[in-house]
Amino acid sequence: MKPLEMKRPALPRELYRPTVFGFVTYFIHTFAWFFVFGYVSILIVESSLPTVVKVLLLIPSVVCSGHGFHMIGWFSHDGMHLSLIRNKYWSVIVGVITAGVALFPSLGYAITHWNHHRYTNQVSDPDAKIYPQYKTFWRRFFLGRVKANRGYFRNTVLVALNKPIDKGYRMPFSDGWTRVFAILTLVSVAIWLAIYAVFAYMYPLYFVLCVFLPYLTAIPATGLRIYLEHNNTGPGIFVDSRSYTSPWWTAIMFGNNFHLEHHLYPTIPAYHLPKVHRIVAETGVYEECNAHVVAGFWAPLKFLSGKYQYSNPELTDLEADPFAPTY
Repeated sequence: MKPLEMKRPALPRELYRPTVFGFVTYFIHTFAWFFVFGYVSILIVESSLPTVVKVLLLIPSVVCSGHGFHMIGWFSHDGMHLSLIRNKYWSVIVGVITAGVALFPSLGYAITHWNHHRYTNQVSDPDAKIYPQYKTFWRRFFLGRVKANRGYFRNTVLVALNKPIDKGYRMPFSDGWTRVFAILTLVSVAIWLAIYAVFAYMYPLYFVLCVFLPYLTAIPATGLRIYLEHNNTGPGIFVDSRSYTSPWWTAIMFGNNFHLEHHLYPTIPAYHLPKVHRIVAETGVYEECNAHVVAGFWAPLKFLSGKYQYSNPELTDLEADPFAPTY
């Protein structure tokens, strides 16, 4: 059977429900990368080690601290998917406030992102208007995330100012609440910008080690990840995105590496996606559809190269709505 003709397997209702334990462990995992490795970087610099050794140790420490910014984006992402907390309003509010730490315009992102999920690799997919234009690794490295974030900030400002904006496939909130979320997004980003400015003034070296350099690594990393997830995929469920299933990636990404499952069930919390993968895999549908599931730690990284492209959509929007629950 072709992917366009298939339906998603039904899943137990409890997999859709965020849990307190899941929320707390997700939060700890996210900020541990940021704070623990930031502290490690400080210890390295203040040690008596030779300069060359310090530099060699700082490189992985700064990259891991930068992954903290990456995970803050993911944590907020679950908030925008209403899968962080059971109350959908608080899910967005907590996601918006958390995203401020990474200076990420989460509400503007959510407006675009809900449409990306609804129309993945179809003509109304907003991501397909951004990412296919960057054909090489280095253009994706430097430009992918920057281009996207500009659009997210624009969305946020327009909504906050109550300006007309085509929201397309809408989040389940009124215009009034959406505007509140947009204003809260800008306030959160502004507060954290002020905090970082004070931190930079008082402790310039620590700011560079714990914020500036990690942030510089996070921007290209998050932009490249989009290509890993969608290069050389097609339209339709089971084939519009890619999962990379190594346990190492699961530990690093807290389940967000199961991106195919996330597209199949976009309101399920990230920490439940490994179980979703096992349930769906047992049906045999992945083999039947030749789904994009990649094992191994290094194997998925090949999709970052210019050999693999983010396809321009050629399929008219499908009727299937992945946000509809299957229970």
